[in-house]
Amino acid sequence: MPKKSSAKSAPGAVTTSKVEMLDYLRQMHEIRNFEDTVYRLLREGTIKGASHLYAGQEAVAVGSVSELEDRDVIASTHRGHGHCGAMGDKHAKDEAARQDHWNKMMAELMGKSTGYCKGRGGSMHIADVEKGNLGSTGIVGGNIPIGTGAALAEKLKDTGAVVLCYFGDGATNTGSFHEALNMGATLLCGLPIVYICENNLYGMSVPFHERSNLCAGQASRISDIADRASSYGIPGTICDGMDVIEVKKAVREAIDRARKGEGPTLVECKTYRWYGHSSSDQRVYRTREEEAEWKERDPITVLGNRLLAEKLATQEELDEIAAKATKTIEDATQFALDSPYPDVSELYNDVYVPVDQAKLAADIKAEAAVLPKIQQIESEVRSIASGPLPKLKASEMKSLEEKFGVPIKNYGQALVDAQREEMKRDDSVIIMGEDVGLYGGAYAATRGLFDEFGAARVIDTAISEAAIVGAAGGAAMRGIRPIAEIMYIDFMTIASDQLIHNLGYNRYMFGGKTKVPAVVRTEGGVGRSIAAHHSESLEAMFLHIPGIYVVMPSTPYDAKGLLKAAIRDDNPVLFIEHKVLYSGVTGPVPDDDYIIPLGVADIKKSGTDATVIAYSRMLHFAMAAADELAKEGIHVEVIDPRTLNPLDIDTIAKSVRKTGRLITVSEGYPRCGVGAEIARQLMEYKFEDGFTGFDYLDAQPIMLSGKDCPIPMSEPLEDACVPTVEDIIEAIRQII
Repeated sequence: MPKKSSAKSAPGAVTTSKVEMLDYLRQMHEIRNFEDTVYRLLREGTIKGASHLYAGQEAVAVGSVSELEDRDVIASTHRGHGHCGAMGDKHAKDEAARQDHWNKMMAELMGKSTGYCKGRGGSMHIADVEKGNLGSTGIVGGNIPIGTGAALAEKLKDTGAVVLCYFGDGATNTGSFHEALNMGATLLCGLPIVYICENNLYGMSVPFHERSNLCAGQASRISDIADRASSYGIPGTICDGMDVIEVKKAVREAIDRARKGEGPTLVECKTYRWYGHSSSDQRVYRTREEEAEWKERDPITVLGNRLLAEKLATQEELDEIAAKATKTIEDATQFALDSPYPDVSELYNDVYVPVDQAKLAADIKAEAAVLPKIQQIESEVRSIASGPLPKLKASEMKSLEEKFGVPIKNYGQALVDAQREEMKRDDSVIIMGEDVGLYGGAYAATRGLFDEFGAARVIDTAISEAAIVGAAGGAAMRGIRPIAEIMYIDFMTIASDQLIHNLGYNRYMFGGKTKVPAVVRTEGGVGRSIAAHHSESLEAMFLHIPGIYVVMPSTPYDAKGLLKAAIRDDNPVLFIEHKVLYSGVTGPVPDDDYIIPLGVADIKKSGTDATVIAYSRMLHFAMAAADELAKEGIHVEVIDPRTLNPLDIDTIAKSVRKTGRLITVSEGYPRCGVGAEIARQLMEYKFEDGFTGFDYLDAQPIMLSGKDCPIPMSEPLEDACVPTVEDIIEAIRQII
């Protein structure tokens, strides 16, 4: 028999009626039948792809979900059929709704349009966001920051709701686990979340601790995951994950703590999976004797025996329950088989939240009315400034303010203004990240906001990039509009799983049934001699990913207007600033409540001889080059795209049709860079006359970029690794 742990266990009695216990048994039968059917259909090829079966662990899902209220939320894992099954049964108000729930589950696994996610998520990404199931994730541990962010949202909204966040023993060795549990324990004195580890003893093929096959590996030197709770200052408890009533007891106590504001609990459910990690797993890492011992404690058998022993049910009643569950899954399977596949015309649906075209047109018109004055002031700022970056002295700024009646500010102040205005306008806007509060941000981009809005809206976190971005995503899915700051874009590589697989993909994977309105602010670029880990320009990496907007403002005016627009947008936005621009550029920043619509470029300087596309710090270098060449009678059109996704290719293409020449300027690395993407879109662009962008090119495009080497620390080398004003001038002369 499996060893019983001597570690702490959940106390207390649970009073459960016969009707409830019979329903728990039915749910477990439904999940088991579902999984056995899925296994058969996988072997037949009717269900495609990977599927990680939950059979054997049913007591955990059913026992824990039984303690939830309708307002509560779950975050699931790649082995999430049981969680989705139990959650759907919980919310089903009648037999028809229950059958519909299982129909949608089976249809989703078959990739059918009638599935919960319209066939886009499948087994590993099944979700019912509308009923509080925030979905599964195919990345081990990837859901734990999402669940933590959801709990943050519920606490900020004061809903009284609790989040159950499920994961396996394998996830407890990932960074996301440690970052998220620490965050759940520390933020706002503890978040209303219960972390439920389904310790089925194996992370794919590696035993967590004890080994029946001595040739197998080992994932941990400790046997009880609950012991790790003490590292985060939260309670850890262990329960028998094969007994639905024991799970119910443990989770009830944890939920009660969370609702009372006492923070998270780590509940470890000792359980076992009947099947392998996936359908192709031969389970050579464990013995058949071990499997037989665990199957003696089948959760369905355990509950059935309890009902018989306590004379709460007869064997006939148990058989009737089992037959009813079998029929439910048979009907669900037939429903799924009869359902259509999604039409391929729907391939691009729900990648982004649709744009309100009428509002966009109004926003473009509103900006067009003020832009001439802004450009006039920016031109005068450049004429006064001594270098390529338009930085003015305090006296010069005051003089221009008096002349034009518009405040002159630096880039960093513009970002603070944008966040302040949006936080005043919308109580759901929060800021979270490292050093954003008392310290005011590493580059002062949140200075003063902590004093104004307090610790519940400007939230200092531990150094936990993955948890910060993931929690922002989870909070966004639950009605908050977070601004998550990641100090350097280099650190986004740590958080890329969360940004890409959750923030970027969740809306699409979950059938368009959710929005993730989160802004991730970060900064990049050279200029401070801090070498390769703090100076990269990685925008092209994230430009590659569908589902994420990428915004890169160049001027203070743009910084404020674009950030305000990003905060209001319902899509996830990666908002990339440049470290040299914070205090290195000044310009007009109206006090008005203005936004700059995303996806609308700005023609910074008109010309006829060549089109230069530049953004961020390189925009100022391009403007300096254009001003210098104008003295020679060469008139360059300089366009700042402002947002790289969505890209205003219309404005770029029309400019190239006029000039016949294209030069792109970026600090990013050359391979697969932003310049190449702009050129690709231009080549494919179709004009109303039937010609393409390629047809209007009179010369091969030139793509200036950073050098193909890591960023060096030494100042002369750093200067040489990105385009200079002289490089841009030479490229323009060459192409003309």
